[in-house]
Amino acid sequence: MVKVELTSSSVRDELLNKKRIIVNYITYDIIEYLAPANVLICSTCMALGYFKKQCTQIKETCRTCGDQVEDMKNHKCSNVEKCVHCGRNHKSSSLKCPVVKSFRAELTRKILQIDNQSSPDSRLLNKNVIFNSTNFPPPPAPKSSTLLLNPMMVKLDELINKLSKVKDRLDKFEAKHDKFEQFISDKNRNDETIIQNMNDMSNNYMILKKDVVQQNLFIERHENLFCKLLIPMLEDVFTFISAKNQNQKGNPLDADL
Repeated sequence: MVKVELTSSSVRDELLNKKRIIVNYITYDIIEYLAPANVLICSTCMALGYFKKQCTQIKETCRTCGDQVEDMKNHKCSNVEKCVHCGRNHKSSSLKCPVVKSFRAELTRKILQIDNQSSPDSRLLNKNVIFNSTNFPPPPAPKSSTLLLNPMMVKLDELINKLSKVKDRLDKFEAKHDKFEQFISDKNRNDETIIQNMNDMSNNYMILKKDVVQQNLFIERHENLFCKLLIPMLEDVFTFISAKNQNQKGNPLDADL
């Protein structure tokens, strides 16, 4: 058995229709098509092989940065991608992760082993096989019904590819949503800073206004003192000096005074 990985669904469909493939000028018959095994990834801890309902981890693991938090809604992600499986710069739920690829390959190998061991007495053999449907997808049908199930497998594979694309779009939408939440958080902090600065300016203005009023009262008080006390006093002094500087005939004694 030879495993061939294709990146184009149209090429795959063409090969399935021709039922043969040419490699190094040698023609090989295509007996059946096995879709890639569907890998289960827990949305809570990002572990492989089971659903969220079967997870025993209390904290939630961020699929982007890999941090464990109490509540994912309050988590402030750094948006620096780090896989919890291999430590590389991609999301932990990415199907391109080498660990996920290795897990899928091992899962496919086990499914092929189960398929190769199938026999007319498979019901007796299944009694000794423990199968956990939550960890593995159901094995492929016997080879006798492969031709009938091939269209169904093709449709399932197309559905899986479409779901993978939808998942990638949801991941991008989640990243944009996280950026928008970060923008709103920064905006709220800036608004609080601006409001605080405006309050400080208002308080400083009130203090300055109070100081100006006090200075005006101080100037007015000294102005009243000067006009009502000092000027009359100076007038009396000048009158007294002028009276002392006159003789009995009213002529000034000293012309310089």
